[in-house]
Amino acid sequence: INMGVQSSKQQFSEIIQILLKKQIETTNHDFWDELWKTTLPIDELFDVISPNEVRKLIKDQPLNMKILFTQAVAQLYQVVETPYPVYFEQALNCVRILTRVGPFLLEKNNSVYNEVDLKFINDLLWTKQKSESNIKENNSKESDKNIENVISNDSSVAVTDESKSEEIKTEEKVEEKVITTTEDKDKVTTESKESQSVDPEPLAVILINTLFHLLFLPDFTIDDPNIEFTEKDVDTKEFKAALMWAPGVGSIEKSVVTSTSYDQNRVDVLRLMVSLFSDALYQNPETFDSCGSLWLEIATSVDIPYAEIVFNSLINTVLGYDPIGWGLPYGNLVATDTAKQLMETAVQVLIILLDYGHPIKHLPVDNNPVHSQGITYVQSTDVEAQGFNVFRRILGNIEQPDQLNFIFRGFSRLLNNVHQSESSYLPYSVTRISIEQELLILLWKCLEEIPKFMSYVLRNCDVNELVEPICYFMIEGRKEPSKVGLMYLCTFILLKLSGERNFGVSLNKSYQLQLPIDIPLFSGNHTDLLVIVLHKMIVSGLDKLSSLYNCFLTIICNVSPYCKTLCTVSAVKLVNLFQLFTSPKFLYGAEGNHVYVSMILESLNNIIQYQYEGNVNVIYAIIRRKEIFESLANLTLPDAIKGAVDIAEKRAIQRNNTKKINKQRNSNNQQSNQPNDNINTSNSNISLDSTISSNKDDNEENVVAEPTPTEMISTTSVERTVTEAGDIEEKQAAPTTPSNTTTTAIANESPTTNNTVAASK
Repeated sequence: INMGVQSSKQQFSEIIQILLKKQIETTNHDFWDELWKTTLPIDELFDVISPNEVRKLIKDQPLNMKILFTQAVAQLYQVVETPYPVYFEQALNCVRILTRVGPFLLEKNNSVYNEVDLKFINDLLWTKQKSESNIKENNSKESDKNIENVISNDSSVAVTDESKSEEIKTEEKVEEKVITTTEDKDKVTTESKESQSVDPEPLAVILINTLFHLLFLPDFTIDDPNIEFTEKDVDTKEFKAALMWAPGVGSIEKSVVTSTSYDQNRVDVLRLMVSLFSDALYQNPETFDSCGSLWLEIATSVDIPYAEIVFNSLINTVLGYDPIGWGLPYGNLVATDTAKQLMETAVQVLIILLDYGHPIKHLPVDNNPVHSQGITYVQSTDVEAQGFNVFRRILGNIEQPDQLNFIFRGFSRLLNNVHQSESSYLPYSVTRISIEQELLILLWKCLEEIPKFMSYVLRNCDVNELVEPICYFMIEGRKEPSKVGLMYLCTFILLKLSGERNFGVSLNKSYQLQLPIDIPLFSGNHTDLLVIVLHKMIVSGLDKLSSLYNCFLTIICNVSPYCKTLCTVSAVKLVNLFQLFTSPKFLYGAEGNHVYVSMILESLNNIIQYQYEGNVNVIYAIIRRKEIFESLANLTLPDAIKGAVDIAEKRAIQRNNTKKINKQRNSNNQQSNQPNDNINTSNSNISLDSTISSNKDDNEENVVAEPTPTEMISTTSVERTVTEAGDIEEKQAAPTTPSNTTTTAIANESPTTNNTVAASK
């Protein structure tokens, strides 16, 4: 087998080199047949075709690229029209080649392609060159020839008597014009005949529609249910349930047909969809347009085939996945988990499809786009509006309690899998999923797009099953620059949930689980867990998270009126935050830092006013630190101005000292090139390091001038405590890379009313 793979790999590599060197005509059937019949696994194919070779093919041999792309689309279209199982392997080869080539057709960087190349790519994809009927007609001769060759030539594809009988049965079904599991064959045939008099479709549009058909091709990606459907049955629940991949949204009673080959074929098709629908990655961030993708505009239009079935299959595949598998330890090591690969790819496609366009407004109002808080909404009935997304509308229409419960249980099971796999008694005995960020994005979209989802979760489910993994992600990723986006997701989800009264009440449930995270041991409820985690995020998180401090304190402020009791640990942490924000170094560090003091005071006032009886620990912590509150109450304007001026002068001196130290270090580095001075240079470096260590506070005050609370501290992860003199004492950790991530902090409403927060995306 390895020798065969190696031979195919070498043969495929030689074919690619020929394509790069000379032009191959369309009439050279032997060459193109050899290309399509030389199949390779996706990883092997990516090794053979390098990115530079694809770009070179586009630039130097555009006609070869045009033939390659056109024939691949034509063969996939032909497989959908006449689904003979003997051609499925060749169709997979076309899918994999398009997956490799597709991303390079999306590049819009002028440094890679010139204007001629960009025009060629645009004409290839979006110019109406041939209709679907013409593609089928042009490909029919070659397809018939291939059928004869495949059946007669045993060396190309081994066809057994059973496969021949399957072809005869499939051909009879086509002649009888009966829908088996794809769509009304009469309708498809009629449309293909009428397409001669209609404007031809671009290749990109044909490819998109073909991919959606491939997701539900009998014996390729789904099992043939052997049920005869007519044209009238296309919109029925029975027809949709027959095509769906898994039960859940749309059909709870659907039986699951597990097949490794089906899963692998689905993964290959979904990978191609990811590569083609990700052209947003090539847009300029400054001029990014959520409606700028032509691929997604077609893929999310109202007339896309199987839209509802595609959505239900994807979301059910993701949220219905069970990491436990067989229920046995190390069950993931027994066999390859193709269901996990399918789940990971399906969630990416689902997020891409849901990310296009504008949110759907489900209220029955006029069809004009609605602008609310800077966000453009599209009415659910205005299918012709720019930014309309049929998948967003389908998501928003989910309202059945059993389907909402299925979605919640899926998120709870998958998100908790991460910390459960880390805390199991048997190491690596539980399959660990690695798509927590994608799951949180999908959870955010469900909270935003499904009107009844959040209310259902807060009233009928234990929302703490979502709070626990979110807190785990925040603690584990607070010091990793690569997980800043994950921190923003967790914060916005908590912020949105904290605006509901039922969320604050649910947090009073006793916290029994011991998460494998670095927090003090405590005995209390989930409010204690939330306060301790947010305190940890502030005092020992990355400084690039300082823009989220307003959100952190807003979350605490929102849940404070409903907190029946806080344990000693969380009460002390809350007062420590007040001490940190009222310290002179912090309070005078930026113009808007006083806002954090007022938010902490509001949280403490809410606890005292509404939950006084059960919060003796908070009262005791306040009394122990009464001098902090007294100093703030006795603060006068002259004293504040004098303190701010002293700090500014101190920073100016520290900047000058830092410049001198850096200048001395640079001169020592230049002398380090001399071999005889190695020892002296090393000693001088040690001296410099000790100087920098002794002047650590000087370096931490270099970055000031922005109204964020911690920009007077260097871009390092630090542990912050407050001394008795009121200064911030910081323990420097490993340096990190600064980030440009920004967010919009949300202010909190009055605690006497129902606290509602609108989180900005």
